[in-house]
Amino acid sequence: MNTASDLGLAKTMLARRNGLRTRMMFAAIYAVAFAPVAGWGPSALWISTYSLLQACEYYLFASERARARPVRGNLALGMLALNSGVYGSLAVMAILSKGSWGLTCGGLFLAGAVLNTVVTNQRSQAAYVASMTPFGVYLLITAALAWMISGTATYGVAVGIVGVLLVFSSTILWRAAADGIESQRRAREEAERGRSAAEAAGDAKSAFIAMVSHELRTPISAILAGAEAIERRGGKDASDGALIAESGRMMRTLLNDLLDLSKMEAGRMSVETIAFDLSALVADTTAFWRAEAEKKGLILDRLGDEVLPTAVAGDPTRLRQILNNLISNAIKFTPSGAVTLTVTGQDAAFEFSVTDTGRGMTPAELSRLFAPFEQGQVSTARTHGGTGLGLSISRELARLMGGDLTAASEAGKGAVFTLSIDLPDAAETTAPDLADVAEVRVLVVDDHEINRRAVALMLEPFGVELTAAASAAEGLEIAATQPFDVILMDVYMPEMDGREACRRLRGAPGPNRFTPVVACTASGSDQDWADCVAAGMTDHVAKPIDPGALSAAIARVLAGADVDQIETKVA
Repeated sequence: MNTASDLGLAKTMLARRNGLRTRMMFAAIYAVAFAPVAGWGPSALWISTYSLLQACEYYLFASERARARPVRGNLALGMLALNSGVYGSLAVMAILSKGSWGLTCGGLFLAGAVLNTVVTNQRSQAAYVASMTPFGVYLLITAALAWMISGTATYGVAVGIVGVLLVFSSTILWRAAADGIESQRRAREEAERGRSAAEAAGDAKSAFIAMVSHELRTPISAILAGAEAIERRGGKDASDGALIAESGRMMRTLLNDLLDLSKMEAGRMSVETIAFDLSALVADTTAFWRAEAEKKGLILDRLGDEVLPTAVAGDPTRLRQILNNLISNAIKFTPSGAVTLTVTGQDAAFEFSVTDTGRGMTPAELSRLFAPFEQGQVSTARTHGGTGLGLSISRELARLMGGDLTAASEAGKGAVFTLSIDLPDAAETTAPDLADVAEVRVLVVDDHEINRRAVALMLEPFGVELTAAASAAEGLEIAATQPFDVILMDVYMPEMDGREACRRLRGAPGPNRFTPVVACTASGSDQDWADCVAAGMTDHVAKPIDPGALSAAIARVLAGADVDQIETKVA
């Protein structure tokens, strides 16, 4: 038998084992019912023989033994045929004992046995043939006994024809059922192949997005760093630097929106829970957008922040992302008047409402407001730009944080967007002192010269002593001879990536074995950061690198680097 037949036979034997109790119950009923017809002695002998046979089958094909030793096909088929032979013998006993009355009872008994064979052997053709053959023989014997009892060939032939038709129709029924099971199996296999293909496509898409993200974030980091350096010069170049910086931030926002959408589609969007200063976050967010509002002659106000707690637990990055999107949209679509951020909270439940005095929205526009790539009007993208992803992503983030984002508006009466989330109290947080990075010795390991130069532009104002390496191997060579306070390690590099470099750094004796390593990665996935932590990295910053985020990360690892924890990981 081939593998498929072996599997079908094994499943049949397992199903019989599971149905042993039911078979024995019906066998006992038949033994009692046929005792007046076949006799108590023959019925007792039949049930005893059948019970012994079931015990042998249970012992030979118990699931524990089947796992240790595959089902032996010939033995299993022989056991099935023997089962049918013993089982059907009760009909012959009844016929021989009671003549025509026994013929009626025996015929009905065999018909029921044939139908039961169809039901219980649908997964294996060999099992069906082995089980059905003895019953076919008994039906022919029944026809011969009918001839003998009646004394005429007519009755015997009639019973024989009925028996043949019964086996034939039962076989057709079995074939239809078996084909149905086979179709279901193929459908499941096809669905599994489709699922595997979809997962492979999703993995390929994720890998492609990670690669593209890494390549795009490199020039964006350089744009932002260069723009900040130009702005610091002051004079007539400052406005040019501000324009470049704004363009770079817009590119970064669009890239982040597309990456977040990809995570949403893959079900990989996640949030974290850390302690942060809610009052400072609200103040910083409104301060960030105040200049943009003033350019349009708008008033940007905030209400309710006077009593906000300084320490709550949640995801400050995602909360800031949502508020930035809501305030940005409000400023964008409000030609005159005011934009107001109102914060209310009771216990741990907070509501952040962004109200504007813009043109408002119709019910039709509201109904599609949170759909990806949808914007209020067809002309919106042409007039104001954007991808139509911000609100869709913001609502998904709100729900991931256990809250929701809703909108209310009427045409000509502005709009109100309300974010509702829970932010329980947490321990007080302290912001890192950026002055602490002065005169810090930093090793930058990155295969892109643009990134190395961008990091240099970001850290020069803080008086950092910077050393650069163009590959992981070069970085390890430098780290083996010179001590550093912090190492900035690009995660994705050719030949040897940042994680492997960190593992080798931690595994070899040297002046930087316990030096904090900050991962620089374009991937924002939890798994990516978990892999970095497993490799011995201490903190991370996302590309494109923000100057403030980079200096803050350096300050964090300098202030909170747990040498004992790093030693534990190394050990």
